[in-house]
Amino acid sequence: MKILLRSPIVKNTAIVAVVVIIVFLFLYVFKFSGNITGFFRIGDVLPLSPFLNPQDTFIYPEQLGYDGQQFLSIAFDPFLQQEGTISALDHPLYRYRRIFYPFLGYLLSLGNVRLIPYTMVGINAVCIVAIAFICGLYLKEKNGTIWRSLLVLCIPGCWLVFSLSTSDLLSSFLLIASLYYYQKNKPVLTTTFLALACLTRETVLLVWFAFILVSYWQKNWQQLRHLFIVLLPVFAWNFYVFIRFKNRGILGTKTNFDYPFVGIFSKIVGFFQNEFTTSTIFEIYLFGILIACFVSIFWYGYHQPKQNTLLVGVTFAYGLLFCLSSITILGYYLDFSRVYMDIYFLLLLSAGEGAIAIAPLAASGLASVAFLLIQS
Repeated sequence: MKILLRSPIVKNTAIVAVVVIIVFLFLYVFKFSGNITGFFRIGDVLPLSPFLNPQDTFIYPEQLGYDGQQFLSIAFDPFLQQEGTISALDHPLYRYRRIFYPFLGYLLSLGNVRLIPYTMVGINAVCIVAIAFICGLYLKEKNGTIWRSLLVLCIPGCWLVFSLSTSDLLSSFLLIASLYYYQKNKPVLTTTFLALACLTRETVLLVWFAFILVSYWQKNWQQLRHLFIVLLPVFAWNFYVFIRFKNRGILGTKTNFDYPFVGIFSKIVGFFQNEFTTSTIFEIYLFGILIACFVSIFWYGYHQPKQNTLLVGVTFAYGLLFCLSSITILGYYLDFSRVYMDIYFLLLLSAGEGAIAIAPLAASGLASVAFLLIQS
């Protein structure tokens, strides 16, 4: 036990856990006045879940709400047995495909309606800690820079997602776990975590394709055979959702994606057209850091290709999504910082010696502090 406690990985993970608890208490007590539903950014435009009492719910007036509201509605009734649950979803076809996060919340709370919101917030809290732990394991085997796992605390997306209760932290943890077990050459675990990630956020399918290409490039036939199994549960679930809700909602492709670079160009033009306020500066700062993270990963991939082949492949997949992203995703820091949060983690894992990785990650820490103290 003493040896375990002396482990730098365990110490770093404990530090991250303490910070997560402090942030939770800060948000819960001061931002949301002791109301756990404040973590789900519930608006008053869409119908409320039938399992929520309006008088006991932290509601943002005259707001549409955010994705966390949708996940909470599904978690209360994952089998959609009440029509009121379906009415509470803006696009059932789009929302219900991302089933794993709300279903896990339902499962761990044993269906207890009072516990479900706490459980879902708890899942994201545990995910931040688990990401730091598995990053430490990955870095220990790669180059020994275990201390860099603490930089997870700097990543703005962690705190954005934590305060909004979306599925992105769970998706990120599952992706990082699949990267770790791919490196360890454990195809069953790689496939399992990757399949669950795809059931948490369907865009991970493009990342799965990067795994396929890299496995083929490296002639890792054992991994390649197992990776195709990922498609079975993912396609089966998406087929079921499409059959059930084909006339109710959108797939998300038309609104979230556009022609190449149109969204990026619109975002940059918007910086010059909008009034130069602190909010604009915050947007420019976060957008610039995100691009710096992309560039840094490709830099490491060029100089250390053997160590970073899979990481560069996954980054290239996200880069393709980034180039095709519409202004719907890129227009607001809450969206692009959350959707492309994995780029920060990929940079953390791909980092070699020097400050190229540390600089953008450390700079992102200022944005995290600003968000928690002001923007949240």
